[in-house]
Amino acid sequence: MPLKKHLLYPLLLLLLIIVVEYTGLDVWLESFFYNAELRQWPWKDHWLTSEILHTGARRVVVGIVLLVIFLIILSCFIEKLKPYRKAAAYFCIASLSGPLLVGIGKNLIHIYSPWDLIMFGGSKAYIRILDTVPAGATVGHAFPAGHASAGFAFISLYFLLREYRPKYRFYGLAFGLLLGLLFGLTQQSRGAHFLSHDLMSLLINWYAVLMVYYLMYVRQK
Repeated sequence: MPLKKHLLYPLLLLLLIIVVEYTGLDVWLESFFYNAELRQWPWKDHWLTSEILHTGARRVVVGIVLLVIFLIILSCFIEKLKPYRKAAAYFCIASLSGPLLVGIGKNLIHIYSPWDLIMFGGSKAYIRILDTVPAGATVGHAFPAGHASAGFAFISLYFLLREYRPKYRFYGLAFGLLLGLLFGLTQQSRGAHFLSHDLMSLLINWYAVLMVYYLMYVRQK
């Protein structure tokens, strides 16, 4: 796929995000994880979703990035590792850029987690991406989705393999997508995010890793 198409196709995600929100699909899907009778999120504090797939998985992702950073440092002293320094640097920068942008967005946007909303037993109004923000509304800290972003960050492997092992690039893409979807579904089941929150994280991560790839590889050719 030509690099220009990598810029255009993901924009369909933005349209999908709007459709998912304004057709009510977001709320409909999330309602399956909420027990209206007990006014509880059964999976919110479950050991599998909370301890393993949220806290534990996040630690594993951080550990992988720290390991690669350590290898970059070692490459300054071990000659055999020097040929891999650029690839390792790309992986770290690209994989961190998306979650960083998502983190900034979470602290600026007035969109809330499902568990905060009145319709799910909370106290906040339901605000969608194109809605007018009510006066006095606080920052939501929910959009885009942070945990899903940690998984989608590994889409960086797609572009890395595109450069060094092109025939395997779709394995990298599949890994990043599946990991992000798993992390996203985990948080949806806990009441932390809607599907649209995860899709926006995917969009941001895609363009983040693509931009780093362009700067570190395409532009230098």
